[in-house]
Amino acid sequence: MTSTTKTKNLSRRKIKALIMELIMILVACIILYPFLIMIFVSLKSTKEALLNPNSFPSEFHFENFPKAWEIMNYDRVFANTFLITAFSLLGIVIISGLAGYIIAWSKHKKFYNIMYVFFLLGIMIPFYTALVPLVKLMSDIKMTNSIFGMILYYSGRNIPMAVFLYVGFIRGVSGEILEAGKIDGANIWKLYWRVLFPILKPITTTIIILDALHIWNDFLFPRLMLTKTNLRTIALSQFYFTGEYGNKWELAFAAYLLTILPILILYFVMQKNIIKGVAAGAVKG
Repeated sequence: MTSTTKTKNLSRRKIKALIMELIMILVACIILYPFLIMIFVSLKSTKEALLNPNSFPSEFHFENFPKAWEIMNYDRVFANTFLITAFSLLGIVIISGLAGYIIAWSKHKKFYNIMYVFFLLGIMIPFYTALVPLVKLMSDIKMTNSIFGMILYYSGRNIPMAVFLYVGFIRGVSGEILEAGKIDGANIWKLYWRVLFPILKPITTTIIILDALHIWNDFLFPRLMLTKTNLRTIALSQFYFTGEYGNKWELAFAAYLLTILPILILYFVMQKNIIKGVAAGAVKG
């Protein structure tokens, strides 16, 4: 191959890369545009938000955020949502991690393969087919209007997918690590918590991000289960806020920003392991 041909091929690759970058930038702008408008509207007066929502604010009205905070009772609904999300994630990570560890590395393959299929059924069965029986069950066991009931529900709903990801990831870890730990005298619990669990950081981070997004933003189940005002989650409070202040777009959009800010912070803090964890858990499984 001549130097001229190599130069032409290199130029073509550069042009293709440039075109792809431009396309990605365009797509990013399209995706971020509504978010930018939400920020603009949240900083406007009522009149400007209604008459000209797509423009840059002529004046910044930062007082919209304290007003939205007070109307939403944000500190209360944030505490409710945080408790539900945090303890649900704790249950999901502990139970599904241990289950994935036993299923992936146990010598009793037949029995634990059956258990693995049992967990996978939780992914295969459509959620809405079980919604009515689930609501009836929660009512029968007195778990309506209960933070603990919500934690129990979210843990149970999200464990099957977490087990699937953990099993796939753990099967890709060398078994020599397990044998080395046994030689050093570690029991089954020490092997998991001190040897294997640190290796599971990428997939654990992925599970935390995906499940936190789902639990934090879920509206349907809290709407069905939480009827008391002091037990509302952020998504539920946002629903009632919009209904009562539908003509106050600047307050509504300030409330939207307050709603998504915590989960955005969590995402940006932990994002570096997401792609690695998803790829390892899905491909190796």
